[in-house]
Amino acid sequence: MITKHCTKCNQDKPIDEFENHSRDGKQFYCKPCRIVVQREYRARRNRLGKNHNSSSYLGVYIAERALSKFFDHIERMPYGNKGYDFLCGRGYKIDVKSSTIRNCGCNTRWMFNTKKNKTADYFLCVAFDDRDNLDPKHVWLIPGHVVNNRGSVTITNSIKYIAKWSEYEKPLDKVITCCNKMKTET
Repeated sequence: MITKHCTKCNQDKPIDEFENHSRDGKQFYCKPCRIVVQREYRARRNRLGKNHNSSSYLGVYIAERALSKFFDHIERMPYGNKGYDFLCGRGYKIDVKSSTIRNCGCNTRWMFNTKKNKTADYFLCVAFDDRDNLDPKHVWLIPGHVVNNRGSVTITNSIKYIAKWSEYEKPLDKVITCCNKMKTET
């Protein structure tokens, strides 16, 4: 019988008690331990979701929540869904990305981490001013085929570079309304 060592429970178990993995063919944790680890991870992420300094606060708590009200007829996927956050009424998979403006030398820009995601049909990118105010400045709905081969999308805050993405820009009114409402709730 072939066995593998589980690094969580520190036991050798039959190989069929481990899920598949791309590195050596099997996960590091056995199936029961993996379930425990995933539950712990989800609980930790849920706690971080309301921590204003965590990245999941901006992405999940603010951007996804605001954008769930932006479109009609969408289904919000469970937290941690691989590759996309929403499924629209037409069946398109939408991955929400958010960023606050960053100072990089002589220019300011927004960076959206797309991670070469080929699952999403569209990336909905929300550009905020900063973490303190969380005022949305731009919203772009970018087709997946335009950016899914990139690890990230960087949009410099200048007329020239914003114009480059203008065909994908969407109105801000609903997002601003929703963000303002969320600010009064906290």
